Amino acid sequence: MSVANIHTVRSIEDFYLIIQDLNTAEKVRVTNEFIWVNRHQGSGQFFDLAGSNLEEANALQLEISMADIALAYLNYGNTAWNRSEPEIAFNALQKAQQLFRNLGDFGKAGFAEAVMSNLHSQKGEFEKAFALIYKIIDELQDQDEHEVLGLSFLSAGSFHFDLESYEEAFQYFHRSFESFQNIQDEIGIARSMNNAGMSLHKLGRNEEGLEYCEKSLQIYERLNLDQGRAKARRDIGKILGSKGNLKEALDYFKQSLEIREKAHTQKSSGIDGIITCHMDIGEILNRMGRTTEAKDHLKKALLLSEASNSLPKLIKIEKLLSDTSKMEGDYEDALKHLETHLDLKKEMLGQETENKIKMMQTRYALELANKAADMEKTKNEELNHAYQKINIINRNLTDSLKYAKRIQTAFLPTMQRFKITFPQSYILNLPKDIVSGDFFWMSQKNGFHLLAVGDCSGHGVPGAFMSMVGISLLNQIVNERGALQPGKILNQLNLALINNLNEMKDENTVEGIDISLCVFDSAFTHLVYAGARRPLYYFEKGDLKEIKATPASIGFDPYTDFNEKCQRLDLEGIDQLVLSTDGYADQFGEANGKKLMVNKFRELLMAQSKFGPDAQESFLRDYFFAWKGKEHQTDDVLVVGIKL
Repeated sequence: MSVANIHTVRSIEDFYLIIQDLNTAEKVRVTNEFIWVNRHQGSGQFFDLAGSNLEEANALQLEISMADIALAYLNYGNTAWNRSEPEIAFNALQKAQQLFRNLGDFGKAGFAEAVMSNLHSQKGEFEKAFALIYKIIDELQDQDEHEVLGLSFLSAGSFHFDLESYEEAFQYFHRSFESFQNIQDEIGIARSMNNAGMSLHKLGRNEEGLEYCEKSLQIYERLNLDQGRAKARRDIGKILGSKGNLKEALDYFKQSLEIREKAHTQKSSGIDGIITCHMDIGEILNRMGRTTEAKDHLKKALLLSEASNSLPKLIKIEKLLSDTSKMEGDYEDALKHLETHLDLKKEMLGQETENKIKMMQTRYALELANKAADMEKTKNEELNHAYQKINIINRNLTDSLKYAKRIQTAFLPTMQRFKITFPQSYILNLPKDIVSGDFFWMSQKNGFHLLAVGDCSGHGVPGAFMSMVGISLLNQIVNERGALQPGKILNQLNLALINNLNEMKDENTVEGIDISLCVFDSAFTHLVYAGARRPLYYFEKGDLKEIKATPASIGFDPYTDFNEKCQRLDLEGIDQLVLSTDGYADQFGEANGKKLMVNKFRELLMAQSKFGPDAQESFLRDYFFAWKGKEHQTDDVLVVGIKL
């Protein structure tokens, strides 16, 4: 089976057959796609696969895109949520939403945040859950993100349902249904209908509610989705129980429990559904007078809820246990469970939190009404059509750039090859756009090791084109012509670039390369350096020092002699080398609107010089994004550090 058929694969075993002949980077991408395609279909079974894929993605940071890394975090968080691993889920989702926001992908960032809001609600943190879900809806309601909006409305409805605001819950479930219907998402439609049916049931409209849930079950049966079947059967049982059909309701609950336990055994779902089924069975057995059996199920539910720290479920179970003990005449035990129930409820819904939630609900309702009114005034079919055209153009451009990124990456040395020559090293590579004008290059010739870091004028597509030209010329000069003196290499690169871009120069364009180039001897006892506007930083006994470059770029003046500032550096006593482009120092900061500057960059190099390579890369990356904040990235960023 080919990779093209990934959307038809459902079992992990078949999937492993597909990826067995792929290289590691391709495996990460294909695994990401496979898990994402199955995100609503028992994704808990892919938890281990998602975890190992995230490790691979982080190990290949320079060979895959940041979007691939972000999706690996999102898949891991989503599968962890479905496997009832809330701590793991929240941490991974938080990282995913940060990365996607940095990339400008607010849809997937919103998806992560929607799941995070559900994790808050599971712990009874409704204030945080509401704040997060309203933020997503506010941000995305005017955008073409129907799936995330559907999930957000679904979550908002569920929160209202848990707080017994059933009319509001129904309205949100109905809006969720409309969002999913816009994209013909049958799973989303089934979930919305099922939840809307339960809201109608709570409002006393049992026949309508039963009709909604039965239609939902039909969709799940047709799609052969066990988790959906389990949920729909459970909810049908709830409605039947309210109508007095106790035996029929019990059968539906047991069928739901059987599906849930099977899914949990197969690691495709967590324990939340199992807890709910035991609660339902306990409640219906109580009503049938079978209190001993009821208590067995309720105590199982209690133990599982305590283990998962599910406060809302604990509250309901304690009340059910109180009712059971009361039916048995054990009033002391009934009182004990009732007091626990009240204490937990007070803990979850203090008056202050309840008031804040009501204020947020009111604020959101008013804002939504105002926005709806404004939208009605400004609706214009011709404008909408233009927007759709622009979106299609943008999507095509993005797809083309992503393919160009793969081509550009093929020109760069792999991280594995780089680590063989420089084991204690890091590379911080942060393109401004999908493709980059910064590049690093290495080669080995006649026992010498060569390393260059280049910064081409421009960024994006023009910069990426120039970087590939620069790499190709370096390969030709060194590997074919055999030049090994760095000054001579840059002289030849200068002339070759001027000759190759002569026609462009006639059109008054400015194209050039700033570069630092090191040639190491075979034993790494010394290096010879030459540079064009890019210095070589090095640490000697803890002090940061610098070898300055020729103050001219490659590709401008054919008479520039890069041999003049060529210098030898003995490596005995040298702790570390750093080669970089100017993108890091030129970045504007959100806090003061000023550039970071070279002196601050040098301070940062000093501050992290005692760390290991991986920690240095993380330190520089985290500081860069913290400094940048919401500012647009100014230029491509490339920093290469080598510990000796």
